[in-house]
Amino acid sequence: MTAKNLVPSSGKPASTANNNKNPPRRILVADDKPLILHLFTLVLNDADYEVDPAEDGAVAWDMLQLNRYDLLITDNEMPNVSGIELLRKLHAASLTLPVILMSGTMPTEELARQPWLEPAARLPKPFALAELLATIGKILFEADSSAAKTQLIPMMGIKPQPVEQRAIITPTRSQMNPPQRILVVDDNCDTRQLSIDALVGSGYDAEGVLDGVAGWEALRTDDYDLVVTDNKMPRMTGVEMIGKLRYANISVPIIMATGNLPVDEFARRPWLKPEAMLERPFSDDDLLATVKNVLGADGSKHWL
Repeated sequence: MTAKNLVPSSGKPASTANNNKNPPRRILVADDKPLILHLFTLVLNDADYEVDPAEDGAVAWDMLQLNRYDLLITDNEMPNVSGIELLRKLHAASLTLPVILMSGTMPTEELARQPWLEPAARLPKPFALAELLATIGKILFEADSSAAKTQLIPMMGIKPQPVEQRAIITPTRSQMNPPQRILVVDDNCDTRQLSIDALVGSGYDAEGVLDGVAGWEALRTDDYDLVVTDNKMPRMTGVEMIGKLRYANISVPIIMATGNLPVDEFARRPWLKPEAMLERPFSDDDLLATVKNVLGADGSKHWL
């Protein structure tokens, strides 16, 4: 693809304009052709996106370990790590980052054999910049809609009463100030129950699940004020669960409570670092003090 194929449309698309009330969306662009990479960076910056360029797939993967992005736009045929290999790495790390795969030779057969690697969109080269901007806007809108839906509490089977039949109920003090909800994720039944008992005994509404997969499903479908999670668990670790939450824009404070804190991994990927960490063994008082510090004594979350 040459620069002449990338002709900006006249005027900035309204869908790409950034709302001044929100931070700009962060996009990682990977392409081994310097001219194309430079042009994409200029155009996307002009459309109010924050752009990080990567000159090949290996550099892009390193940047994905260090930063959080809303979207990855990647060429396929690149030295060191190709676009399809980036998709494999994201899948293996359970990172749900939307990807636009662009290529003059799209790996259709490989994607057909491994449909779980299918990107959010494919853009065969050459393409117009207007098509790229429209695709970006569509994918980010769909990601926002999906994230909003995952945080809605299902109300299946509940039929609302007609307005005239509803009783007027004066909320009690406990109803006006419901206890904060905490999800405990730990594959050790005894450890999980001890944490739940300590939290409930201190006035929190606590419940537990057995591993990261169950924790991820619970956090997609319900609202919690805090997560206390182990790290080494079957099916999905605590770090992998945090990664999925970050990429899905599910904002919930996290305390990692485990016997071997993955400090090196957090150093490599600081955007995964939880709000607090507790190394086992620790006492109930240690747990409660950390929870209180993260949530705030007055119920205001200190992590915001």
